[in-house]
Amino acid sequence: MSSARTDIFAALSAARPPDASAPTRVAMPAMPADPVCVLRERLALAGGRLQTLPRSAELGGLEWPIDLDQTEHVYSAHPALASRGVGASGEHAHDLDGLALCLLMAELAVVENGAVWHVPSSLRERRAALLAEHLVVSVPARALVASLHHAYDRIDLAAAAFGWFLCGPSKTADIEQSLVLGAHGPRSMTLLLEHD
Repeated sequence: MSSARTDIFAALSAARPPDASAPTRVAMPAMPADPVCVLRERLALAGGRLQTLPRSAELGGLEWPIDLDQTEHVYSAHPALASRGVGASGEHAHDLDGLALCLLMAELAVVENGAVWHVPSSLRERRAALLAEHLVVSVPARALVASLHHAYDRIDLAAAAFGWFLCGPSKTADIEQSLVLGAHGPRSMTLLLEHD
């Protein structure tokens, strides 16, 4: 028995591949010459849209996905727009029924794929982002990064209990292999790029 064991270990040692050199790190992609144009294209491919607005401008200059004046239920993390209706008072998921719009503030946006990194400030904000009919996410123009590699370098995972990348409205292609937007979450996503 011990002879067979010795033979097996000897065969395994003989079959060991030679030591390989350490892998070299691939250079991270550079920021494109026109990052806003690339971001707009990538976001459109994901079913979302991009709008730019001067930081000092009123949010009224934004093309909202719905008529904001006629919207009763809004959750907003942006200081320029107040939450109202169930967006201001709803604490549980079932309380947010009828939430029409959720406006979030993200930390950064990734040019290569149109995703934004967002850390919800509360459980209500997290629920609102998933249950609203329309999602608008604001990010400073200076917070654009070229790729997910750059994003990972800037994200401090130890500082947040939860964070996520958001990109475009929800999507599914399970039914007859036909892509449907907004089947199980926000029907639209607008990325608001605020510049100085």
